[in-house]
Amino acid sequence: MTEEDIATASGLPVYTWRRRHGADFRARVPVINPRERLRLYDAAQATAYIKGAPIPASPADDAAHPDDLLSDKEAGVVLGIDATTVRAYATTGYLPPGTERHGRTWWTRRSITVRRDSPDQRHHSPGRQPGDLRDRAPRHRRDPRVTEVSALLLLGQVTTDEIAEHYQVGRRTAQRLLAAALTVSED
Repeated sequence: MTEEDIATASGLPVYTWRRRHGADFRARVPVINPRERLRLYDAAQATAYIKGAPIPASPADDAAHPDDLLSDKEAGVVLGIDATTVRAYATTGYLPPGTERHGRTWWTRRSITVRRDSPDQRHHSPGRQPGDLRDRAPRHRRDPRVTEVSALLLLGQVTTDEIAEHYQVGRRTAQRLLAAALTVSED
C-alpha cells in the first residue's frame, strides 16, 4: 500500500494523514522498497496500524508470495535483465502487460517466475514468417529511356552529351542511361 492508500483507508486526505499520522506510521511500519521513489508498505502491517492492532512482523524476503507486485527493476532482478528490457518485453508480448497502479506498471511475481522458468519463446512471437513477401529483394525496374537509348544506338553513334540534352538530365544520368542501353543491346 502507498501512503495515499493508507490515508484513504483511514478516511483522511493524504496531506492531513501525513501531517497527523505520517511520522508515527513511518517510525512503526518499515518501508518494503527503501531504494524506490514510491514508498510501499505491507498491506497487513498498514491495516493493523489503521485499526490500532499490534503490527505483525515484517514479511521475510524468502517468503515471497506469488501475487506480490514487482516493479520493472524488481522484475529485472528476478529475470536477470535490465529494467528497460522488462518494459520492452511487456510491449512486445514476451511478458504480460502488467497492471497500472500509482502511475507505474507492476507485474505479479507469478508471471515473472513463469517467464523465468519457461524456455525462451521470444523467437516464437508473431512477426515475419519464412516466405513473407516483405523479405524478398525489391524488383528491378527498367527505365523506359534505356530502350529508347538502345534504339538510338542501333541507328548510329550517340554521345552522352546528346542523351543529356535530349532527356534534360545531368551528364552522370546520361552516362548511366548509355551504360544500361549498352548492356541491353548486348543481350
